[in-house]
Amino acid sequence: MSKQDTEQLVCEIVETHSTVTLGQLCRSCGVHAEWVAMLVAEGVIEPEHGHERWEFAAVHLPRVHTAVHLHRDLGVNISGLALALDLMDEIQSLRARLDALDERLPYAD
Repeated sequence: MSKQDTEQLVCEIVETHSTVTLGQLCRSCGVHAEWVAMLVAEGVIEPEHGHERWEFAAVHLPRVHTAVHLHRDLGVNISGLALALDLMDEIQSLRARLDALDERLPYAD
């Protein structure tokens, strides 16, 4: 097994309103700035407004990590990443709604 096969990226959000620079995002996710620029162009992530240099909400880190895995492991292209991530977000949202409904409805045993 190569080093790349055994390497695991870990991402932890410390503050929900914090931001990361383009350089921090690239280092954390192991990608080049050009790749992040393609993600921005496809609408996968969006830089924070009102900054001189690109900064991103720290909550984008897990999304970019997932995009990296989809791209490297499954060969999903950049435009496919946008669709795949949107569908994954929708699934997560639907599961949360289903869990909320399950909590409100009594089970018939």
